[in-house]
Amino acid sequence: MIDSHLPRFSQGLQALLLAAAFLLDPVTGRWVVVALAVILCTAAVGGARLNLFAYVYRALPIPRGEPEPAAPPRFAQVVGAVFLTVASVVLFASTIETPGWWVGGWGPALLVALLAGLAATTSL
Repeated sequence: MIDSHLPRFSQGLQALLLAAAFLLDPVTGRWVVVALAVILCTAAVGGARLNLFAYVYRALPIPRGEPEPAAPPRFAQVVGAVFLTVASVVLFASTIETPGWWVGGWGPALLVALLAGLAATTSL
């Protein structure tokens, strides 16, 4: 069981970080994609005790929510980790001049941002 506000917090943070990285500087923003892939991979494997976003959430004065099952957010973390890992590989394996860099690299990353933002704002 996890706090019901933790997944919404981490999904909102992921969406904001990915959108900002893409909009501000897509070339150096690819490091944000790598960092988020690592964070999501460790969170998916280790649960809330290895989730960096959970530590940030607990450190902030945010009202705590009701307990909810951890399985649905963990599934979302696994899907996000897979997409961001693929995006990271493509972003570092290709150059900015190729369509693959934009479609295969930033495409999955922005899809994660979109889905995370949707989940954070609609509680899906």
